[in-house]
Amino acid sequence: MAKILSVSLLSIPEVIVVNDNHNDFTVVTEIEFHDLDIQFNMEYCLHLFVYDIHGDADAPLIIPNWDESKVFPIIIDRKDEYLGFQVKNIIALKKTQTIKTPMRLQLGKLGETTSHFSKKLEVFASMAPAIGRASKWSNPFESRIEF
Repeated sequence: MAKILSVSLLSIPEVIVVNDNHNDFTVVTEIEFHDLDIQFNMEYCLHLFVYDIHGDADAPLIIPNWDESKVFPIIIDRKDEYLGFQVKNIIALKKTQTIKTPMRLQLGKLGETTSHFSKKLEVFASMAPAIGRASKWSNPFESRIEF
């Protein structure tokens, strides 16, 4: 089983212009792999979810399903604003690996809950192993009720 040691953002603009085009930045994820991961060249799917945090960070509920994993927030304070995600496949080749993931998001888009003064960006990282749990909801199905 792998362990995410750290997640950090590089090249975030100091000033974000309202309604600007996309902003480029890099997410750096440091990962430590178990010896068995390296021995079997285990593959993982790294999910990076970017949020603008409003108050206390929402607690993430993860539904793992390889490259289709989803995160649902459990709102603690004010609802955080989901900005986007990136998915990257990784193979365990050495004990620690640093993964640099370029991302492009429209950070200047203002929503109903967006602060008009600043953004507090955070990235939630999660990894799904090739051998592990997978989950998925069914499509909704509705039936009529008759009396």
